Amino acid sequence: MRIIDVSIPISNDMVYFPGDPKPQISRVYSMENKDPANVSKIILSSHTGTHIDAPAHFIKNGNTIDKIPLERLIGKVRVLDVGKEDSITKKFLESKDIQYNERIFFKTKNSWYLKRDTKFFKNFVYLSADAAEYLVEKKVEVVGIDYLSIEEFNSNNFPVHRLLLSNDVVIVEGLCLLDVNEGRYKYVALPLKIEECDGAPARVIIIED
Repeated sequence: MRIIDVSIPISNDMVYFPGDPKPQISRVYSMENKDPANVSKIILSSHTGTHIDAPAHFIKNGNTIDKIPLERLIGKVRVLDVGKEDSITKKFLESKDIQYNERIFFKTKNSWYLKRDTKFFKNFVYLSADAAEYLVEKKVEVVGIDYLSIEEFNSNNFPVHRLLLSNDVVIVEGLCLLDVNEGRYKYVALPLKIEECDGAPARVIIIED
């Protein structure tokens, strides 16, 4: 069995979405200063690094992150390699024999940006609106992507988020899939249990039997 951590580290110099709070980790108490223990203060957006979007992120009165069933966060997942495509389209998905109720992580060239750059890259690979519609038609339960948003940058009305979240599709963003080949795996994606929150950072692992 091989366990692959597909989460990105949280740090003061990590990449973050423009307009979100900059991640800040600082020591409140330090043993070097003769305090009895080390204690840190952490300031983060609920959508920092590898994270999960709850329906409440874009849907009024939608479920919050603490209400997502654990059964949706653990199970089987299919990793699809998008190659050099600049977006994930319906045409691309139609060539991949998507099954009903699948859970899918998209591996794109975004993983290189997450691994290499600390500055936000605006031209990341995204899921198109027609592709989101197709996934909803297929009743796909979980969709993951390897950048901080699944939506095209500077989208006006956020149709992809709204469509997926209104249909209870779990969105996992900020995955690093460099070390994962296309194929079928088991996964665990557990967000912090923050009451009434629109999302939360998560530790996500892929298990290869």
